[in-house]
Amino acid sequence: MSDIVLPGSAGVPPAPLPVNEGRLFRRLRWRLLVNATRHLMGHSTVRPITILWACVVVWAFVFAISLGGFHLLQQYKLPVSGGIVGMLFALMFLTLGGMLIFSTGLILYGSLFASPETAFLLGKPVRADQVFAYKFQGALAFSSSAFLLLGSPVLIAYGVVCAAPWSFYLFLPLFFLGYVLLPGSLGALACLLLVNFLPRRRKQVVVALVAVLAAVLTVWVVGMARTAPDADKWTREGVNRLLGRFNFARAPLMPSYWVADGLQAAGRGRVMAASYHLALVWSNGLFLYVVTAWVAGKLYRRGFNRVATGGTLRRRYGGRWMDRLLERALFFVRPMTRLLIVKDFRTFRRDPQQWAQVLIFTGLIALYMMNIRKMFLGELGWTYQNGISLLNLTAISLLVCIYTGRFIFPMLSLEGRKMWLLGLLPLKRDQLLWGKFAFSTTGAVVIAEFLVLLSDIMLDMPASAVMLHALTVVVVAAGLSGLSVGMGAFLPNFRETDPSKIAVGFGGTLNLVLGLGFLLVVLALMAVPWHLSMYQAGAAEARLSHPSLVWAGAALGGGFGALAVTVPLRLGIRSLRAMEF
Repeated sequence: MSDIVLPGSAGVPPAPLPVNEGRLFRRLRWRLLVNATRHLMGHSTVRPITILWACVVVWAFVFAISLGGFHLLQQYKLPVSGGIVGMLFALMFLTLGGMLIFSTGLILYGSLFASPETAFLLGKPVRADQVFAYKFQGALAFSSSAFLLLGSPVLIAYGVVCAAPWSFYLFLPLFFLGYVLLPGSLGALACLLLVNFLPRRRKQVVVALVAVLAAVLTVWVVGMARTAPDADKWTREGVNRLLGRFNFARAPLMPSYWVADGLQAAGRGRVMAASYHLALVWSNGLFLYVVTAWVAGKLYRRGFNRVATGGTLRRRYGGRWMDRLLERALFFVRPMTRLLIVKDFRTFRRDPQQWAQVLIFTGLIALYMMNIRKMFLGELGWTYQNGISLLNLTAISLLVCIYTGRFIFPMLSLEGRKMWLLGLLPLKRDQLLWGKFAFSTTGAVVIAEFLVLLSDIMLDMPASAVMLHALTVVVVAAGLSGLSVGMGAFLPNFRETDPSKIAVGFGGTLNLVLGLGFLLVVLALMAVPWHLSMYQAGAAEARLSHPSLVWAGAALGGGFGALAVTVPLRLGIRSLRAMEF
């Protein structure tokens, strides 16, 4: 009988140690972050500096508005650390938490079930829950960035006004990090359950949920508008009745109440009470994350297989009624250009990661504008009303600039590998660009006009301001669309398949810089003269002090917008004609 040779003895290599999968994925994420940063900084430093500058401007704007609002509460002898501010904090965290559930679920769906990297990782000897944790952390960080950008200036302004101790600023990031675990885990759990148990009806379920939430929100807003007193009839009974509409956000079992009450306790220097609420947030957040990770270990691979197969060999897409509706609405467009617009719209609506970002940011801005009148207009005079209107127009224009740079500029580059197919169609290459321009302009005008009209109605702006803002938005949307489409054809990147990487390349950086410059010039020519003239007049009912200057600026802005459309598109058409595929 031969002797048994054990591993580690002479001539036999030792058994390999088990791999720490969590540490392996942390190293992978760090390496990807380092490589992406080197790639971004190596190509151009203009884009990261521009993005940082835009974030600083948005942060400073929200901080200034919040600081003024808290100082205004002090002037009216309302306690900053009282129940009204706590109600506002709870409502803010509840609203942003709902947005996080939706955004995290959509981003996770794209990264867990539609990413080539996920298919590669699941083919390796690693546990499914570790792959889920790796993707979940990235999706949560991406979806909560807007939450941090919009929420942190409000809370820091609160700490400055109420002279909070230094411990408040230590509690602030801890509450943020703990709170995002709750809506993020709920969104991930809903995504896993939906994919596993309703693989063929997941889009219909999402649409139904959004419709129900929109109906509930509409009923609540209408009820609040009826309950709220007029600006000149504020009484204690009316204020209490209005605040009663928000009591659901301060229910003892709501995480929004834990965060709001904990931050107020930290602002007063009550460390033990703040620590108690912080423990509530973190314990429930970690528990929910552990439950979600356990469910992922059981259902993730099963859900991935169901999405990959779909239960049938043919993948079915819905939403044809939207395509038909768009096609009928564009009856005045040439048939071939109309088909190209419908194709781009179909590609856009089939990508949840794109339309979800548009929907979330548009919803946040619309929510802010729907509540701005009840928050400020009853106390602020025409000077602040006039300034806020101009700032809202600037914010909407920046949103259009971000949309066109992120989603429109990469569109032609993504067509590179399919250009041979489009070349078989009986159309000129020029029509391809004009179709993308029409698609971008239509979408941007619809979103921006809705937001600017909502802002002017809520602020009760004069009719001349409404007309001028509507015209400015059309010029901005058309100019930025022409710039993004033309520059996308003039500086394409056919080697890259990721639209986000195309947008951060050299062409995308140049397009962003030109778009911001165009935006500032148009606003300075078309909107600023009217607001300065009305500022000198001192009242909304007064006449313009310099009407000729205002209309001359509007005409110059329209001419500059026409140049922004024609010049880049001509450059793009000339470049596209010379390309060989």
